[in-house]
Amino acid sequence: MQEKNRISSRLLLTALTVVISFVLFLQVEGKEPDWNKVESEIVQLLQRLIQVDTQNPPGNELAACRVLKSFFDREGIGNEIYKVDETRANFIARLHGNGSKEAVLLAAHTDVVPFDEDEWSVPPLSGTLQDGFIYGRGALDDKGRLAVHAMTIALLKRHNVPLRRDIILLATAGEETGGSAGAGWMLERHRKELDAAFALNEGGRIISMDGKLLYVGIQTEEKAAYNVSLIVSGTTGHASVPRIDNAINSAAKAIERIARYSSPRILDPVTAAFFSVISKKDQRVRLVDGVLKTENPLYLALMTNTISPTLIQGGVKTNVHPPEVTINLNCRLLPGQDVGTFVDTLRSWVGPGPYQFKCSSRSKSHNPSSQEGIGYMLVEQVCREMFPGVSIVPYLSAGMSDATRLRAEGIPTYGLLPFPLDEDEVRRMHGKDERISVEALMTGMKLVYRIAVLAGK
Repeated sequence: MQEKNRISSRLLLTALTVVISFVLFLQVEGKEPDWNKVESEIVQLLQRLIQVDTQNPPGNELAACRVLKSFFDREGIGNEIYKVDETRANFIARLHGNGSKEAVLLAAHTDVVPFDEDEWSVPPLSGTLQDGFIYGRGALDDKGRLAVHAMTIALLKRHNVPLRRDIILLATAGEETGGSAGAGWMLERHRKELDAAFALNEGGRIISMDGKLLYVGIQTEEKAAYNVSLIVSGTTGHASVPRIDNAINSAAKAIERIARYSSPRILDPVTAAFFSVISKKDQRVRLVDGVLKTENPLYLALMTNTISPTLIQGGVKTNVHPPEVTINLNCRLLPGQDVGTFVDTLRSWVGPGPYQFKCSSRSKSHNPSSQEGIGYMLVEQVCREMFPGVSIVPYLSAGMSDATRLRAEGIPTYGLLPFPLDEDEVRRMHGKDERISVEALMTGMKLVYRIAVLAGK
């Protein structure tokens, strides 16, 4: 018990030191930036990044890296483009501190998911500013954060903020397709450039509901992503004679079964801590006789293994029964879950038939980043100052990001999309009319800047 009290005292002392350092910085060493001026600059930078087409596939991230290089060259901050091939690249900018402490890594990705322009109300690559919102693919995922991180480093230099750490921007390629051309490529070939006490990445959330902030979730772990191919065989022949064993018929039966699959609800220490707080604040999730009850899709995804059919391939001609149909199942597994066991469960659930399941391993979950680490404490402290009275909780993200690769390399990584959003705005990511309000963008700007100032101390 005495040892536990000593640890708690040390953590409290560290937190108080961080707060005092920040207050002294603002009072003695200078004022915060002129945020009205910064607003104009960051809106323009985000618009320029959105206007660069980095849909992945194919990526074309080199073009976005050139935008970043031009920005940092103007600021007089050292930077380098790391070319993967003729069109793909990663980018690092580094603002040097005095080297007495380990660096901080601000990570974001430059690629975005494809879109159907006909579904959008504005051109997806326009960066249109309309009614206080910036529209465009990547506005939230992940060019908004990228713009914030770039501007943060520029402001630190402009205001001569004393830094004991290097502040590094890492802009990666290929995150939306697993990161092998981005974070994976950089960690394999340029690992030393990424040495850091901690990384700040995507994944967490600042969620509002009915106009009020509900919680700040700092991501410390994420689900593992796997693509499982369901291959369905059938008897081919002329389509003028219907067949009950048509591969599409069999595939439809399998998909109907998968749609009704109900995964057990599993809470690890991170999700248990999250829901212990959220169940008291959000009526859509509640604790009944020790069991969590919710039908909210976002909450369910945080406590269950999930399956989403995403692609169908099959057929050779309009008048021929297809010999085979392949369905891609995008599966997201909770930390600690074995994919082989999960596929066996899925095979048993679908039942007998002309079915084969093949798994392509894409990621593995790793131990969560510590809530007692300096990165978590800094993010938590600044969030408490900016959002007084709002619950700040550790968070498991349902999506996969570069954090998986960074954690695997021993870099503590904390995820936070630093923009207050309601669930409607969150759903726009990867969907139509993705957008971010200028107000939310500026909140994120101030939040990340203050984290960087504290980290530098």
